[in-house]
Amino acid sequence: MVRLSLLNFVRKTGLQTPYRVSRFRYVAKGSEYLFEDQPDVKIEQRFDGEKILRSERTIRLALSGCTNRPFYRIVLSRKMDGRDTEVGAIEQLGSFDPFPNLWNEKFCALNFERIKHHLALGAYVGKPVRRLLGLSGYLPLDPTLHIFAEGLRRRREIEKLKEEKEKEEKTE
Repeated sequence: MVRLSLLNFVRKTGLQTPYRVSRFRYVAKGSEYLFEDQPDVKIEQRFDGEKILRSERTIRLALSGCTNRPFYRIVLSRKMDGRDTEVGAIEQLGSFDPFPNLWNEKFCALNFERIKHHLALGAYVGKPVRRLLGLSGYLPLDPTLHIFAEGLRRRREIEKLKEEKEKEEKTE
């Protein structure tokens, strides 16, 4: 579960971001028994009494390909292993090609059955994979996508205003 919490924070760029995203996985009351027999999943209790799921496994992107042509594999790995290690990947769950093909499409293949299985076992989903799953309709849209889109809109407005000022200065 991803929550948005209010935050008045000004970044170095000067853009004010009114929200911060917290990525706790809350455990429903009475469902702790589901995770008792799993050694890599821990249930911790916060100071406010809510229970949080901590897992050693994460679903993330592993970089493949070469320098000018990256290609990502979506893998299940241990949290402390490196990003691109072949040994650290427990299972490959999909692939993602960020470069558009001839028809301007980005290739993304996901094994939803295995992703659902590992999510049920408490695996953490990294931000890029969470965004891909949100865009595919499998998970709700990641709140950071809205924040990112708002920042892009602001930048485009600023660029338009700059262009208008430059045109006015040239005509004068």
